[in-house]
Amino acid sequence: MSKAYVLLSCEPGFDDYVVSNLRAISNVKSAHGTFGLYDVIAKIEAQTESDLKNDLMKRIRKLDKIQGTITLMAEDRTDILVENFAKNQDLMKGKKMAEAYIIIHTEKGNQYQILRSLSKIPGVVDGDLVVGYYEVICKVVAPTYNDIGDVVTKKIRKLADISSTVTLNVIPSKVN
Repeated sequence: MSKAYVLLSCEPGFDDYVVSNLRAISNVKSAHGTFGLYDVIAKIEAQTESDLKNDLMKRIRKLDKIQGTITLMAEDRTDILVENFAKNQDLMKGKKMAEAYIIIHTEKGNQYQILRSLSKIPGVVDGDLVVGYYEVICKVVAPTYNDIGDVVTKKIRKLADISSTVTLNVIPSKVN
């Protein structure tokens, strides 16, 4: 299974349009408008890397109203991290939560250790090592965006070897 995250910039006022069109693509597992440096984030999963790249090049990048994309190809995770993230997801089930994706630059080659540490932080419900402009991405859920800010500033940014983070707060969806 191949996975990637696509960070999209779109024409002003067209994020709902882009999200709706992304969700119509079968390999797009999630798409959200965001507050932050990028307008939309999409998570893509396909059986092969070739299928993923085909969707990216022939479907996603061809959508109207998109001004630019950054693709972060995810590396495979180990089972222990999958279990840790699943435990964090179970703690949050059934609760209305604010969501954010945190994209992370690291200083040294300790991305795996950073991902392992992230998987132990309550509220961090998913994460991947990525190849592209950033090295790590994670998803945080909390009761409010202020609580997400606390997780980022008091826990994530305190981890060793993180040089910078970008927070993309998910906009509650108007599109189904």
